[in-house]
Amino acid sequence: MKTFKATLGVIACLISTHSLSQEASDTPPPVLVQVEEARAESITELTWVPGTVLSQTDSNIASEVDGRITWMAQVGDVVQEGAVLARIDDTRLQITLNQNLSNITQWEAQVDMYEKRLARYENLQANNNTSRGELETVVAELENARQALEQAKLDKRFTDYQIAQSSVKAPFSALVVERIQMPGEYTAVGQNVMRIVNPDQIEVQVKAPLNVLPFIERGMRVNVSSRDNMVTESVRAIVPVGNEGSRMMEMRIALQSGDFPIGSAVRVAVPSSHEHNGVTIPRDALVLRKAGTFVYQLNSENEAQQIKVETGVGMGDRIEVFGDIDPDALVVVRGAERLRPGQKVRHERGADTLTVRN
Repeated sequence: MKTFKATLGVIACLISTHSLSQEASDTPPPVLVQVEEARAESITELTWVPGTVLSQTDSNIASEVDGRITWMAQVGDVVQEGAVLARIDDTRLQITLNQNLSNITQWEAQVDMYEKRLARYENLQANNNTSRGELETVVAELENARQALEQAKLDKRFTDYQIAQSSVKAPFSALVVERIQMPGEYTAVGQNVMRIVNPDQIEVQVKAPLNVLPFIERGMRVNVSSRDNMVTESVRAIVPVGNEGSRMMEMRIALQSGDFPIGSAVRVAVPSSHEHNGVTIPRDALVLRKAGTFVYQLNSENEAQQIKVETGVGMGDRIEVFGDIDPDALVVVRGAERLRPGQKVRHERGADTLTVRN
């Protein structure tokens, strides 16, 4: 009888040990997840509007003289301010310059002759050997010669200027974008020769709805984004004038050289509401279920607590949430889809990618 009772005791102990072992095996191991911070911060609603990257200086360069183009900078050349962009044949102007020099010499001789004649007539007049009218005639002829000499010198200055302008120079440090004419072609005064831009001074031209005007100001920082890049830059100018058709106004966002290529299509995040305080989390932390939207937040024991939330204003890769969110605790951004409420986790932060393992 004692032996039977002892046997029952051993069996009961084995069953209890097996049950505890079974319960332990049913507890899943901690799951590796990626986490980020929830934040309490100032929030404003953002409207993404399209924009185009422009050079602040985009010019079509014309010649101030007419003639045959003998040389031009190549498309893609970077030309420093004051350097030559194109040269116009100045043979005709050189001939004109020689004519100007000849005219100057001729009128200098005329002035010299009339000055000597005036001196003789003044001596004769002093001795009453000539009439007053003859003296006045010589004075007038001398004055005409002097004026003609001055005009000849002005003609030379103008020819010198045209010769200088036959070398079309860059008004600023420039990138040659387009040849509008080609070497060998004849260009006229004011006819565009080439297009150049300043690649170091760029900005975004934005067409924004007029209803954002109360929420923007010069100097405020906004996000500028393309498919491959995002920067935060300052609003340089606001043109608060719309039209009846689009109800859009213009903004200019200053950029740093190299932020985006000129001509790029970008998007600009423009504030469209007043600021308010709230809690934001990364968008990747949201878990969508039929019952609603949830977030998994870690407690002090590294247990995932499921919290139902409602979403508010989006701010780039973060979004405002309403619910029982602790702004000082971590939220799961990778691996939340496979979690159960109260499940233990191991976590990493700051990784771009993470493989979730059981």
